[in-house]
Amino acid sequence: MIIALLLPIVFGTAFLAAVALTTVYRPRAHNIDNVILLARKLDPADLEMLLDAGEEWGLRRSLTTAALRATQEDRIRVAREYLQRVGHNTELIQLWVMQENRLLEAKAREEYTERDFLVMEAVRLALELRLYSLAASLKIGSWMLLRMCGWPRRLLPRVTVLRVQCGVNVIERYRRLTELAVALSARYGKTYHDRLLEAL
Repeated sequence: MIIALLLPIVFGTAFLAAVALTTVYRPRAHNIDNVILLARKLDPADLEMLLDAGEEWGLRRSLTTAALRATQEDRIRVAREYLQRVGHNTELIQLWVMQENRLLEAKAREEYTERDFLVMEAVRLALELRLYSLAASLKIGSWMLLRMCGWPRRLLPRVTVLRVQCGVNVIERYRRLTELAVALSARYGKTYHDRLLEAL
């Protein structure tokens, strides 16, 4: 009886949520101006240093347990901030290059230019990085929820495991995605190229 009553409510809610996501809350189209305006600055070298296995190994060898716990908690918070920037910038670039990709739908593949192939690569990389961001966010969230920085020394989370999630190396892919975005911005002129380079 209760299941028969709840089933239409669950399906109705799911239907309304799907309609809302595809109409009201659908991401609006972005262009290069949106990327420049909204991007959060992140140097991939900073992220690489944070996720460096040698750096973490050195900390584990040289610090006391209490100092290591405090340091790892700080490093996890910094990793969360950096990876939120990766996810945010990736979403901006993805919305922009999806607009560029729509222009390719009318073209035959034989007519694609080098720029068209760069757009397609950027779309693929953005999707991979969005999946990476989801997996990394879940991992960091679980570390913080379980307060793992207070656990015994050998069970403390290793920030370096965030370097690769779902088979995606975040540093390599994010660096390549930003290179592609900057290369694609050249179409709009040197001013846009320089402004995007500065923003990312």
